Amino acid sequence: MGTVRPHQRRWTLLTGWLAVLLGLGLVTAAPAIAAPDKSGVKAVTEETAALAPGQSGWLSVVWTGDLTVKGWSTTVDAPKGITVTYPTTRGGRDTSLYGSSSLVGGTKDFTAFKVSVPYDQKNDFQVTLTSTYVLADDTKGTQLKTTARVKVPVEDASGPAFTQKTTSVSIAAGSNTFQQIAFTGGQTDLTGFTVSLGTLPAGLEVAYPGDKSSSGLNGGSTLVGGSTDYAAVRFIATGLKAGTYTIPLTISYTAASAQTAIGKVTLVVS
Repeated sequence: MGTVRPHQRRWTLLTGWLAVLLGLGLVTAAPAIAAPDKSGVKAVTEETAALAPGQSGWLSVVWTGDLTVKGWSTTVDAPKGITVTYPTTRGGRDTSLYGSSSLVGGTKDFTAFKVSVPYDQKNDFQVTLTSTYVLADDTKGTQLKTTARVKVPVEDASGPAFTQKTTSVSIAAGSNTFQQIAFTGGQTDLTGFTVSLGTLPAGLEVAYPGDKSSSGLNGGSTLVGGSTDYAAVRFIATGLKAGTYTIPLTISYTAASAQTAIGKVTLVVS
């Protein structure tokens, strides 16, 4: 047998211990260092347009960069209770740039996303945007990433909660048809929006969809701020004489709390 020299023995012990440590997962390979992002991509916007408690609205953040990048994708994280949605053109998963999925070096473009603020949100908050992209001339397609924190101001709502767009309805004597009474939302969203008619003139009956005691909106239970929707009511005028009648309306909805408003509609019977 050959003689084992001391340095050979130490090397054998070292490699043996290394094998044990690797087996235990105590030694790992050094992580690969990502290539530096030389694109110069950054957010220009530090503060978005203001939203009110109870409002849902589209916000935008402007971006710029030194080099052209492509394959743009942005996701947004918001504090608990605040909902973020994306354009349906992206399948609701993320948002891209307005012009295209590429940001040309030296130019600006923006990302858009919708934020819904609950009624109990009284203070300004921040959202975190994470954008990923690839350098346009990178044949390997190495994905790069940048983040930005942007302030969203919260201000009190102004103006009426809603506006009644339909103030007059015309029907023929003896008719039995559904009519539409339209409303436009104010700055904030109103949930559980329903309409019912009050005291009716002799010879007139009304009915609501689904044999309910009131009519909801055609598009759903919420009158979205700034949008217009209608409630359908069947006017059964089989015993009503020609003339002009004023019929009271009761409009119910929930904003920060349950609310009831009184309106009216003029019924013209010919």
